[in-house]
Amino acid sequence: MAAPKTNKGTAESAPGGMMGLVSKGLAVTAMLLATVFFAAAFDVGHLGLQHMLAGASIALVPLFAVFAIAALFLTPKSGADAAAIANSARIADLVEFQSKATSQILTLQSKIDALSGHDNETLKARNKELQAALDAIHQAERDKVDSQIEALRLRNEELEAQIKAWAVEAVGKSLAGEKPQAMKAA
Repeated sequence: MAAPKTNKGTAESAPGGMMGLVSKGLAVTAMLLATVFFAAAFDVGHLGLQHMLAGASIALVPLFAVFAIAALFLTPKSGADAAAIANSARIADLVEFQSKATSQILTLQSKIDALSGHDNETLKARNKELQAALDAIHQAERDKVDSQIEALRLRNEELEAQIKAWAVEAVGKSLAGEKPQAMKAA
């Protein structure tokens, strides 16, 4: 079974392509012209290149300039283009990984919620039971306090009635000239 082939693109398999060959050809031609000009200027080997190239130099000097400049501008950007393509492929891989990781995290979160859902429901039920028991205790305490308050109010009414009766008796005896009795604590 053959492994699936990946499409790496033409920039990675042939970094320069045809433009690389053209650029290199122009650069080599410009260097050869520069070498001939150098040899003619210094009359290397006494070949008389100065006199031979004197008429043709009108065409050869601009040709040298055009070839040199064209070689500079037509040089392929092999490193930058290949890096950009590789980076875009890496970015696509990272985006795919991120989407897979996000889906796995969401799946895991839903599983955790499903597993803890039963515990959550039992905790809520237990919380309601404890709240009902607490409310019952609070109501019992309120009823106890209310009954004590009612008992104290009745006792207060009894004491007020006794004080009124003693006061009426004491005033009646004082008016009659008798000595009233001291009130006894009930």
